[in-house]
Amino acid sequence: MLVFCLSAAMSVALATLAAGVAPAARPGRAEVEVRLRANTLPASAADWRALGTGIDEILIAIAGDPKADLQLRARAVTALGYVSTRPGRAFLEAVVKDKTSSKDAGDKLLLRKAALALGWAGGTRVPAQLGPLLDHPDPDVRLDVAIGLGLTRSEEAADLLRKRFDVETVPKVRSQIGRQLRLIEDAAAEARAPLPAAE
Repeated sequence: MLVFCLSAAMSVALATLAAGVAPAARPGRAEVEVRLRANTLPASAADWRALGTGIDEILIAIAGDPKADLQLRARAVTALGYVSTRPGRAFLEAVVKDKTSSKDAGDKLLLRKAALALGWAGGTRVPAQLGPLLDHPDPDVRLDVAIGLGLTRSEEAADLLRKRFDVETVPKVRSQIGRQLRLIEDAAAEARAPLPAAE
């Protein structure tokens, strides 16, 4: 994993140099923690990467630090959805796998944030990874998983949401599932719509 992280960082640095732009210096953990605490999060992956090389590694370190403040960890998990690197995605997938059966409230919060972050990051594997969580006993987890699935805008996610909609008994979760289904269906309809004729 460390070799992969180093080679990924070197690839980014080489691509940046080839483009004629000097790479940003690596930010320190303290600098990233200040941003996370202030909740002044960059709005896009480009904004996160502009903070410097290795930002994903710092976010992973914060998110995975059991001694760090829980809200700080949750915000780091959220940020990994924006950064969307292979190590970040692997971390998010591990959170989903490792925290699914936990009864701890903090673990459930991290699980919810990881589900949203994976949905935001997208990818063909996300529906299969998040789909089983639609049966989670905690309705707040199910609600955030529904949003995460909706963010993928995939038909596979829509199929999973339709199945859950039929059996969901918690009104707020059922409502969110319906909303995400409409968003997926609207996105699919827009993609199928013919382009306007050129004048």
